[in-house]
Amino acid sequence: MDRRFYGKIVIKGKIKAVTGLHIGSQRDISEIGGIDNPVIKDPHTGLPYIPGSSLKGRLRSLFEILVNSRLGEWREKYPSLANYSPGSCRPDNQENCGKFFNRKINRGWIHVCPDYETALACPVCRLFGASGKESNFPSRIIVRDAFLTKEWEEKWRAGEAITEAKIEVGIDRVTSQANPRTNERVVAGAEFEFEIIYNVENTTHWRDDIKNLLTAMALLEDSYLGGSGSRGYGKVKFIFDSFEFRPLDYYRTGKDEDIVSIDAREKSVSDILSGFDSLFSEVEGKLEAG
Repeated sequence: MDRRFYGKIVIKGKIKAVTGLHIGSQRDISEIGGIDNPVIKDPHTGLPYIPGSSLKGRLRSLFEILVNSRLGEWREKYPSLANYSPGSCRPDNQENCGKFFNRKINRGWIHVCPDYETALACPVCRLFGASGKESNFPSRIIVRDAFLTKEWEEKWRAGEAITEAKIEVGIDRVTSQANPRTNERVVAGAEFEFEIIYNVENTTHWRDDIKNLLTAMALLEDSYLGGSGSRGYGKVKFIFDSFEFRPLDYYRTGKDEDIVSIDAREKSVSDILSGFDSLFSEVEGKLEAG
């Protein structure tokens, strides 16, 4: 194991709820006519937020499915993928069976490399981390909790509704009996501030890692975040504000002039991906110069 540190890339922006968003929490009190499925809220403010664990987990899940579909094409760039064939170990429930989805989590399967060296050559585990049977590979990204923007906090303080109660009805297929339930969800249009920090531990990996992260974000925009996505919930859009490369020197001197700032205001995921080389040319130059 040889971990090094060259700096951090700090990504900031907003997550916009295009449709109602439900990331659930447990109910504290059962009451007649109350919300059956509340959204998770900050206990200090009472405002909804997006947990970093939910965002990171969804990004990883979607990216794993993509990699499982590209094992043959990506084996040259990521040698660890040669150890796997597409699919999961579900039929016999035996972990590490040679299939890509090789770790059982509750009732599902995910991909986890067994050791540090294998994870280093895997696009999923190198970016999102791996808790292997033999050794761990720490995640190279930190995904912060995403809280409401100042604008939306002010709307809430002014009395505007931030969440809504959506009544849904399940119908018994035999008796036709209705089974209503009430879901709480964040209203469409609400915006949250997100921050993702990437640790640059290798001067040749960072480009692919950041592109893979952006690819996962693009996949999420055409999927959903949170629950009930197949029923219209959870469509989100990422709107970037900035990318900052903070090199090792910055952490030793504290001087802002050491930072490479990339103005990404109002840019979309596709904007960043299509203009990646020009946007990150100064970062690449600084890393190559050491």
